[in-house]
Amino acid sequence: MRVLLTALLVLALATPAMAAFQGPGTEPAPQSRGGFKGPQSQGVTKASQVAAAHDDTPVHLTGRLVEQLGPYKYTFRDETGSVVVDIDQRKFRGQTVTPDTRIRIVGEVDYDHGNKEVDVDYLEVIR
Repeated sequence: MRVLLTALLVLALATPAMAAFQGPGTEPAPQSRGGFKGPQSQGVTKASQVAAAHDDTPVHLTGRLVEQLGPYKYTFRDETGSVVVDIDQRKFRGQTVTPDTRIRIVGEVDYDHGNKEVDVDYLEVIR
């Protein structure tokens, strides 16, 4: 029993000594998990492009909210047109937004029941 306890104590004390240098040359090369390599979708940057975009296409828009359509639905307008956006109350982060406030929204195209809108992940007031 004493030999076993001594061996465990020696191993426990030796473990921190094994955590030496970590850096270039000590880590194995990352394994490729496969997937697509090539040009990426640039996403949507204008309200008028949402109608032609596929579901889940990234969206980065700058413009204004001009009307509230429902609890989380708003009409967003930029210089090219308007689109319906879905913004959860938390995304406002306590900021007040009026039709005169320029904002930047980041999200993705959401295609449900034949309607395309933008599901907003992030909203930023531009000052």
